[in-house]
Amino acid sequence: MKDYNFYIGVDAGASFCKAIALNSKNNEIKANSITFVLGNPEKAANKCLDEIGKKLNVKLKILKKNVITTGQNGDKIRIGQNKSEIICIGRGAYALDPNIRIMVDVGSFSMKVLKIDESGIIKDYLMNNKCAAGSGVLLELVAEGLEMRIDELNNKAFQAKKPIQISSQCSIFAESEVISYKNEGANIPDLVAGVCNSVAGRIYPLIRMIDKETNKVAFSGGVAKNKYIAENLEERLGFKLVKLSLEPEYIAAYGAAIIAKEGGGT
Repeated sequence: MKDYNFYIGVDAGASFCKAIALNSKNNEIKANSITFVLGNPEKAANKCLDEIGKKLNVKLKILKKNVITTGQNGDKIRIGQNKSEIICIGRGAYALDPNIRIMVDVGSFSMKVLKIDESGIIKDYLMNNKCAAGSGVLLELVAEGLEMRIDELNNKAFQAKKPIQISSQCSIFAESEVISYKNEGANIPDLVAGVCNSVAGRIYPLIRMIDKETNKVAFSGGVAKNKYIAENLEERLGFKLVKLSLEPEYIAAYGAAIIAKEGGGT
């Protein structure tokens, strides 16, 4: 008999909306979807749910019975119940690996660092959503200034021989600084590597502010897909980041789906 009970987590961020569907028996992911928000979080959420419904051959109204929303734009979605992004990231991380003690999440406009105890409880967190410095929008602006796609930055950074130090703390000023270097004939890979290093350099002190000793740190959010940034962060920390079994941009949505399942839906 076909199981029509699914638990949905929707993470509506500043740039992308992500959704995950879990089955009713365990925390197995049965379908996922991602789309641009484009200024309309609810439309983006419905688009994700519609795509998941087609993958699972389940009607949209059935999927909407058990939904938890989260993310920067989660409260703008009139589906299900909204939960804190901090709670959802922590719950998703702990479900994937109970040994994680620090979770770093960097999205388009925010940077969050969570401290999680052995029971999965969030004991402390630091959050910066007032300034885009060090977040994904910096990479987007730099890619645009260098006439590249954002997914090209990673490979370009690995080609660097002598990364250029980016001194600006503001994303807008950093973009101007990068364009200035470019116009002066700077080596592009060295320039891109410098930008990526500056992002890792903003993440590192937040980790050590919240915990000076732990070496169980994981990295989520769209920026975590940049392997050069992740490796530079590992160099600063002196140990390897915990590898998660789920794409980093889906962690909050996964946590929201787990909360939906644990709460019996909405």
